[in-house]
Amino acid sequence: MVLDLWSSLGILRRRWWIVLLVAASAAAVAVVYARLQTPVYRSTIRLEVSARFDNGQQLALERQLPQLAQRVRTTDVAREVDQRLRLDLGPQAVLDRLRAEAVVPSGQIQIEADDVDPGRVEAIVLETARVFEEQHAARNQGIPTQDRAIVSILDRPTPAGLVWPQTRVIAGAAVLLGLFVGGLLALLIDYLDDTLKTAADVERTLGTITLGRIPRPLALLAPLSVADGAGHRATERAR
Repeated sequence: MVLDLWSSLGILRRRWWIVLLVAASAAAVAVVYARLQTPVYRSTIRLEVSARFDNGQQLALERQLPQLAQRVRTTDVAREVDQRLRLDLGPQAVLDRLRAEAVVPSGQIQIEADDVDPGRVEAIVLETARVFEEQHAARNQGIPTQDRAIVSILDRPTPAGLVWPQTRVIAGAAVLLGLFVGGLLALLIDYLDDTLKTAADVERTLGTITLGRIPRPLALLAPLSVADGAGHRATERAR
């Protein structure tokens, strides 16, 4: 049995409830799944990297930015952050929460962290920025002033925002998947159903043209039943 586009649309219109049921079930499962997840929060802070304003120094600074960003995620920085905040997580656990990226066009380094505690994640990114700023200033001690790259905290960390789970996104994706699976299921059920329900089904199966239809028996019996009842009441009155 080969289904064309119009036949498929007709099947989906007849079995729309299957598609809707599967989509609603998928959405319900997605919402339950999202509520069972452990919330994860993210906070971000930016460091400004500046140097003497001449073309040569600025070009050198742009090349150094990725290297400086990599130095943020070092064991020394993570250990110092862990000790100052008394997290008792260990350097590796702190590093697992941290990311650092060079923003070359603006001459900045973006530091962000993810954690299950919104207050702790803001403290981690802020302390990481402070530790890196101090360590970089210490490394600058033996460098001539005109060749130094100055690192400073640009602003306070952003308020911790929920990044996982995104219930709306998960539920929306589940609904789309449910509609797709529900549509396939409706087509499969119709494909496996070999009963003839309409004249079009008969024409398609037998390869013939319908010339006439026999009315349903109930449609013929109903008027007769009414007439018989009226005649019976007339006979009773005549008696």
